[in-house]
Amino acid sequence: MRGDFAHNDRGQILVMFAVALPLLILFTAAAVDMGLIYVTKAKLSKAVDAACLTGVKNFAQGQTTANALATDIFDANFGANPPTPAFTWTGGSATTPVSLQVKATATVNTFFMRYLPSFATWTLSDTATATRSNLVMSLILDRSGSMGTGCSGCDGGGVALQTAVPNFVADFVNGTDHIAMISFAGGARVDVPLTANFAPSGGGGIPTAVANLYFNGGTFGTGAGTNPSYSTAYGPPLSMADNQNSTVSYVQETKVVVYFTDGLMNEIQDTLPCTNTPPGPTLYNFGGYDSASGNTYDFFDPILDTYPSDAYPTNDISYSYGGAYCTGGNGVDCNNYPPYNATHDCRLTSVTFYSQQYQTQKAFSRANITAEAQWRAIYTANAMRSETPVATYIYVIGLGSDVSGSVPTEAFLATLANDPNGPSNYTGAVYNNTLPAGLFLVVPDCPSSACTTELNTAFQTIAAKILLRLTQ
Repeated sequence: MRGDFAHNDRGQILVMFAVALPLLILFTAAAVDMGLIYVTKAKLSKAVDAACLTGVKNFAQGQTTANALATDIFDANFGANPPTPAFTWTGGSATTPVSLQVKATATVNTFFMRYLPSFATWTLSDTATATRSNLVMSLILDRSGSMGTGCSGCDGGGVALQTAVPNFVADFVNGTDHIAMISFAGGARVDVPLTANFAPSGGGGIPTAVANLYFNGGTFGTGAGTNPSYSTAYGPPLSMADNQNSTVSYVQETKVVVYFTDGLMNEIQDTLPCTNTPPGPTLYNFGGYDSASGNTYDFFDPILDTYPSDAYPTNDISYSYGGAYCTGGNGVDCNNYPPYNATHDCRLTSVTFYSQQYQTQKAFSRANITAEAQWRAIYTANAMRSETPVATYIYVIGLGSDVSGSVPTEAFLATLANDPNGPSNYTGAVYNNTLPAGLFLVVPDCPSSACTTELNTAFQTIAAKILLRLTQ
């Protein structure tokens, strides 16, 4: 009896359970409450980040609208019973990048840890900050004759362009971002120098400039290539765009060029020894024909930027190899500019132009001129993409059947943009993965009722890419 009493352990399990119960509660709390806290913290962090990026991307619509859109995104990412985020904006001037801070606090009511009063609720906070860098952008717009509606084979893209461009620039912040507009036909010009006031509320700026474009002439859309002394007023448009983008410099900026065309560039600019006012030499734009077959090419005064179909015939200084425009030394229609006299005449077989691509003299021909224009454009674009400390991103839109119906043209424009999908989408395109990637978009249905809508969509796609790149 005495031994049995000494070894009687009945009831001890209750004591052990009483001792272990707090530990079980703590383990359960760790598994349930801490898991809930972790999930809430993750949702809060995701919601704050998404709201911050959304707000900065929509800064152009004003802070009130940007805050509302950011709140919607916050609520969608957080889920049920979202807290109210707080928004703090700083900067946003022509010299200071805009910055947005989003902060939110969520409360978690625990299930098991509530038995310890100090752990009944957990307060979680998260903060995200995003900066929208200053945009420095030049638009290069084709205003050649094929953009009009009054010629055989014209795509009528001018009407669509005049609708799409004002919508495009409205995506950016007047007074903060900087945008220039350059246009080209037989020659090129700076229509709107780089400015933060690119869309004044009272009219003017880029919307007015694009509305006033007159569509005629050739396609002088190239760059200066290796020539460092191009004209910054009426030189090759890619190089003029690079010059415009270099007129301002910020600690935090994004450089962009948007290049729009409805065909293949077919002109270059050089100083030639042929001239009516010897001994010369004289600066000419020359080329102007899309087809590589045949030997007809025109000469253009880069400053007057005129063409035989121009409304002002007394300014026509174009010369056709076949003598269609400037025969007989007619100085009235040709204004005494074209090289038509026997001594200083670009028709002479002994007169050639210098090819930067081959570093030698080349005979005048459509094929040689167009190939040189393309080479100079790609060389210039790659140089812009290689600039330090701020590289340039180039986006390209090709409009109409002259682009979508031509494999070489599509390949060239995709290469000009350095589109990473170019080689797979456009036979012959080249992508350089060591340089900033751009985007090439085709708008095929011009002329048609879908032209304006498709071009608007293309410009808006590029705007979304740019706005995403601005956000850091």
